[in-house]
Amino acid sequence: MTNITRRRAIELGTALFASGTFAGCLGSSPGGKTDDSNAIQTSFFVLTDFTRNVVNDATTVESLVPVGQHGHGWEPSAQVQREAMESDAVVYMGDGFQPWADRMVENVEKERPEIPIVAARRGISLLPAPSHEENHDGEHHEDEEDEHDGKGQGNETVNDHEKNGTAHEHGESETGHGHGANDPHFWLDPQRAKQAVSNVEDGVSKVDGVSGDPFVENARVFRDRIDELDTRFESELESAKRSAVLVAGHNAFQYLGERYGFDVHALTGLAPDSSPSPKDVRRAQKLIDEHDIEHVLAPVFESDRAAKQLVSETDAKDHLPITPIPGITKEWNEKDWGYVEIMEQVNLPSLKTALGTK
Repeated sequence: MTNITRRRAIELGTALFASGTFAGCLGSSPGGKTDDSNAIQTSFFVLTDFTRNVVNDATTVESLVPVGQHGHGWEPSAQVQREAMESDAVVYMGDGFQPWADRMVENVEKERPEIPIVAARRGISLLPAPSHEENHDGEHHEDEEDEHDGKGQGNETVNDHEKNGTAHEHGESETGHGHGANDPHFWLDPQRAKQAVSNVEDGVSKVDGVSGDPFVENARVFRDRIDELDTRFESELESAKRSAVLVAGHNAFQYLGERYGFDVHALTGLAPDSSPSPKDVRRAQKLIDEHDIEHVLAPVFESDRAAKQLVSETDAKDHLPITPIPGITKEWNEKDWGYVEIMEQVNLPSLKTALGTK
């Protein structure tokens, strides 16, 4: 059964983590894969979705991270490591984004050098890491990890950081292990996301036994969908009466602000497990007054306690969900949502309300 939906594929992968059983392809496909085939393994939900849209039904794509979990501080089991070793390809963001994925890729390259490793972030221009006390001017910095050229509504706090003690999102420092002062959340800019799709297309075309010919058209169609997403954001946010939003969580959203022309203020910096200080809260209260902010944005997968506190102690009316898409909730999974749907159904409505569009 090759024409498997995104939701069923993710549920299958999650069940396999619990049972300790490795699953390969469930049948033959137009690409020529057979019953004993393995799968393309991915380290981050956004990349899972990008890869599935590129390969379509040519082979199976599985996420190494279970539904409801972050792809950042989460640590894989030995079984997950084995699945990577037995895969047809490994798609990850690139060096320094997920320390556990870096170690996994290093092991695969050492033990199974024939397995294609796809760094989706290759060659993509990154913004400088934002300070949570001031905004940057949007200056671009090239990704230094690689010198090669490259082409539910509702605030569902699955695994609040208060509960699970998630490690720093990008390694051991707030600005990101191996990244210096760069912000890695590039995929929130649809145009940069398209570059990652092209990198995935190029990388998975090297998988043995799979014809890469359909990937060119699949990738083109998906990039067109992302262009449509970009156009919709531009048209629906251009009438905004406010020029700033406040995120009651870590600052992962400056790519959205840079792309669509608004300032992003956040309680904390890049690390999602950072707790806001009393000074951060006072600064946020002042921002609410200065910018006449009526809706505070609360990142899904993080605690909404700070957002609720700000609403109760200021003139803000309510808090709304927003997400940098570090994973997928059970609700989104059941709705079969991917990158485009989450951007359209979660981020866009909240931004429209927060920015006061006409």
